[in-house]
Amino acid sequence: MKLYFVRHGETVSNKNNTTTGWVDSPLNDEGIEQARKTSLEIPMDFSEIYCSDLIRCKQTAEIINQKLNLPIQYDARLRERNFGSLGGISWDEMSSEMKEIDKLQKYNYRSYGGESAEDVKQRLFAFIEDICNTKKDKKILVLTHGGNIRMLHNLLNNQVHEKIQNSSVHEFDFED
Repeated sequence: MKLYFVRHGETVSNKNNTTTGWVDSPLNDEGIEQARKTSLEIPMDFSEIYCSDLIRCKQTAEIINQKLNLPIQYDARLRERNFGSLGGISWDEMSSEMKEIDKLQKYNYRSYGGESAEDVKQRLFAFIEDICNTKKDKKILVLTHGGNIRMLHNLLNNQVHEKIQNSSVHEFDFED
């Protein structure tokens, strides 16, 4: 089964190069425009939309959904990783070692009140398993975050992506 993942549009936090995680950061003007552009480029044949419950994804989904006109189903399992007390700090303030660990999807923010990569993987793949088991005949659009898409590229395609572009579309194949 193929699932189509879209990263949310740009936020002020993205523009300022700060960690966001579970911090609820809305789209900026550029992010709204990115979402509009993505809505023009995606096909009309999606049958369902799933979306992270964080505002930046909700706003992106609502803009894209002006074209698709489908019910949007919100799911907290699609949230970005939780940075805990590091949420909202500048990436420049992170040590180079922490940035590298994050890029390689081996992070662990539990000691800061956040999540580990394994925590995120478990909740993300629980969502995917639920969809693959119940929606095999559907074409699904998923609005989520860059960290989740990076993780999927890493685990499914053995690719390390330093950055996932805002409002970019990524197709993943989940075999039965």
